[in-house]
Amino acid sequence: MIRIVTVLLIQILLVSCTKESKPLYQWSFNANKLKSTIEKNTKTVYKIHSNFETPEFVNGIEGTALRFDGYSTAIKGNLSQSLNTPSTISAWVALETYPTDIASFFSLTLENNKENWIAAGLNQFGNAVITVSINGNEKHCFSKQIFPKFKWFNVSMTVNEDKLQLFMNGVNSLSVLVNDLNSQTRFNELTIGANVKEKYLDNRYPLTHINGIIDEVKLWNKALDSDYITKFEIKNRSNLKAVLAIPKSRFKKNFNRPKYHLLPAANWTNETHGLVYYKGKYHIFNQKNGANVFLGQINWGHFSSPDLVQWTEHKPALSPEEAYDQIGIWSGHVVKDDQGVPLIVYTGGNEKVNGMCLAFPEDDNLINWKKFKENPVVKGPPTQYSRTDLRDPYIWKEKQYWYMTVGYGIVENGVEKGALLLYKSTDLKKWKYSHLLYKGNPKVDDSGIFWEMPVFWKINDRYILAVNPTPHDGKPAINLYWTGDFINEKFVPDSKLPKKLEVINRLLSPSVSFDKEGNTTAIAIIPDLIPSELHLRHGWAHLYSIPRIWKLKDGEIYQTPHPALNKLRDSLKTFEKVSVNESVNFKIGQGHQVEIIAEILPKQSSKFGFYIGKNQKNGEATKLCFDLKKNQLVIDQSKSSQTELVPKRIEIGEININNSKTVKIHLFIDGSVIEGFINDKEAFTTRIFPKFNNSDEIEIFSENGFILINKLDLWHLKGNNNLIDF
Repeated sequence: MIRIVTVLLIQILLVSCTKESKPLYQWSFNANKLKSTIEKNTKTVYKIHSNFETPEFVNGIEGTALRFDGYSTAIKGNLSQSLNTPSTISAWVALETYPTDIASFFSLTLENNKENWIAAGLNQFGNAVITVSINGNEKHCFSKQIFPKFKWFNVSMTVNEDKLQLFMNGVNSLSVLVNDLNSQTRFNELTIGANVKEKYLDNRYPLTHINGIIDEVKLWNKALDSDYITKFEIKNRSNLKAVLAIPKSRFKKNFNRPKYHLLPAANWTNETHGLVYYKGKYHIFNQKNGANVFLGQINWGHFSSPDLVQWTEHKPALSPEEAYDQIGIWSGHVVKDDQGVPLIVYTGGNEKVNGMCLAFPEDDNLINWKKFKENPVVKGPPTQYSRTDLRDPYIWKEKQYWYMTVGYGIVENGVEKGALLLYKSTDLKKWKYSHLLYKGNPKVDDSGIFWEMPVFWKINDRYILAVNPTPHDGKPAINLYWTGDFINEKFVPDSKLPKKLEVINRLLSPSVSFDKEGNTTAIAIIPDLIPSELHLRHGWAHLYSIPRIWKLKDGEIYQTPHPALNKLRDSLKTFEKVSVNESVNFKIGQGHQVEIIAEILPKQSSKFGFYIGKNQKNGEATKLCFDLKKNQLVIDQSKSSQTELVPKRIEIGEININNSKTVKIHLFIDGSVIEGFINDKEAFTTRIFPKFNNSDEIEIFSENGFILINKLDLWHLKGNNNLIDF
């Protein structure tokens, strides 16, 4: 009898131990209001903090979940019933990127003391972290456990009087002994998606937020064990696909955001690099901080396209790790090896020195890459130089040898000069320093003191050497190029004086490759040049140029839009033989996505041009003026935007236009970006950020005498319908 009772008691105990326990609180994100969500058990409404007008509810582990942007989205609120010790907090998470600093999935604040809190999160390399703050002093405890990206996982933290434990998918990943908790400890405030105490870069950029999706946040007034978490929380859900594409609603009302130019789905981007055509697709890579809107936590982003117009953004090809590239996967190049397979060469750095590193593809779609086990293949500068910030490798082959040039700066006789280091290899893996490929002479050529993003490209029998001198002595970054030859492993220029790639200094760091027809094709970055406050407000920073065809004539680069862009054309309006005098401007149309080809005979006028983004009622307009007397293109943005933070600047560049000859002006307008081409040769770029959506009128003016518009075609352009596959 005693034995039977004992067996029954054990069975009852086992049943009770495996019975599902109802959480005290539960946020499923299936019941929501405008900028708020409703806790399931108490029906309490919790505000969702975000820079964007509408919180982004996306597909979750069950039903809907909340998308966090990496720097502004968070939930913080009081618990109507305090959480005791012991307790458990759990959530489902899918990460797009690792954060720019230590960030929390969830945090619990102790009752009556805002300086005391505990949190479970991760660092910028994906390592699991438990944070304990006592009287404002934060202590971080790290695990070797790396949280995955682009897939769902469950993260749970149990709170006992002497220990905190963190579980990933039910497996104990980190245990931390604590002395400051007891049975009387109460938690009365919860933060989801960010740390309790925010940390900023430059007093502007929040650093401790999650970039990804969070769902099914639950709190229990008991410490659950691994078996319970595995049985009732994990189930079979960790294999569910996580879709981390940025919701289109995020930028739906942002008319300044371009629609047919290439740019990432959100957040910060910088230079492009590695444009390449491979197995029927174009690929291009980019500097990307997917977690924030500043230059940091740099990954190599990746896009592919069948036609140079419609692009698909993929997950980053490379991300920083705790080693030689821990401070970022910086710029570089993609080159096809002797078998025609692309490889990446990039700049990797730690706190001490930069190095050149390699990565090899693991599939024909170039989605997955493996870093070379012997990285860095170039570590630090040559011994005769002291600067450690060499960067931006570029590779090409000449006869039987591979050459790598790297951006650098040297000092000679007390004079700082931009320079390019030259390395040599037979197998792309072992590199030996040779000498300088070329160096500037800033007193003569005004080429600055440090060169970035070199390009060494051959058209016919001449080489183009292009560099970006860094900002110095009040002068901004600019792209300069020389033409010349490669003799005795040195660049010999045709002229000591370089030329500017653009009339107006806005486009930088071109990536150059052959298209499938063999045309030299370039895509470059077009910076915003607006304050960081606006980047945070917009949620994105910078974009890339339309693809351009380069031709070399008489030692100059002739630039034209790539013909692939013709497929964007929609409705067409044509004007012929129209005279425009100084008394009345000629209105040709309106829109934020427009292409214009105008053939204009200046006749008597020495000053004519376009008003773009104009609205007579609100006073906004950008003026593009061709001044034939001064041989200048003047872009007047003094009335371009009534947004207070947008700079009111005037940009001036040198041109050469004759009154007696027809001028061909080819313009692409796309939200905040304008790209222009003059006589199928010179190019210019600028940015405008009107405050009002209806500032979209386009006019042609003449300021003295009249001009004749022989012909003008205006197309409204379709968006490129860019896709995201992560």
